[in-house]
Amino acid sequence: MSAWEKKLQAFLATFAHAKDMAGVLVCGSYITGNPTAHSDLDVHILLDNAVTYRERGNKIVDGLLIEYFANPYKQILRYFKEDLQEKSLMCQTQFATGKILLDKTGEVQTLKDKAREMIAEFYASRCSDLQISALSKYFLWDMRDDLQDAYENRRADFDFLYFTRLQSLLKIYMNGINLPYESKAILGNIVDPNLREKYLLRELPDENTAQLIARALTAESKAEKLAVYEQLTAQILTQAGGFDIDGFALYSGVDG
Repeated sequence: MSAWEKKLQAFLATFAHAKDMAGVLVCGSYITGNPTAHSDLDVHILLDNAVTYRERGNKIVDGLLIEYFANPYKQILRYFKEDLQEKSLMCQTQFATGKILLDKTGEVQTLKDKAREMIAEFYASRCSDLQISALSKYFLWDMRDDLQDAYENRRADFDFLYFTRLQSLLKIYMNGINLPYESKAILGNIVDPNLREKYLLRELPDENTAQLIARALTAESKAEKLAVYEQLTAQILTQAGGFDIDGFALYSGVDG
């Protein structure tokens, strides 16, 4: 038994809801590989489906931070559904890549199988063509304009504005190509096959856009950041059919 398994067993032995525990699945870097000194141990605790509560928390056991999520089977299925609605596969990926340590009812294995099926179906049914709404195109244009203004006026918060707008740009782009967006693993979609495997990611469909994103993430000088951001915005808008700020308008009904 590994050191982390011993610490996990010590935690489970004192878990407040142990009587309702039906299964245990461990996920994250201790299972998928390359944990660091800052890695915590992610644990899904499956509760008896008759319970009317759920709990998440953290506990340090002999120097190891354990982050646990205790839910009944039906709640996990709800998380699966909510993630798909948001074009995320976070919960499914945790179960698909996780290791089962306890499964009294077989429901942990069922969830693991269901997660794998949902991930496969998601990627099989998605359209890789870039589709961005008119409003999102406007946001892309406006964020670029804001950044250009900050650079030209030598604003002290340029770097902060750059990364916040790059984050928003990436969300719009990833949503437009129907791929889950995981900020701490975005390079996995581009140049890092290890991250891609760890998070069950897919490569970006356009190599030029992928390389521009890689450059945007690693640019150092303010001039380089602005230049690559402008190129990336122009590339995405072109792929999405273009955009002209002159005459842009959105017509819609009022709420209520």
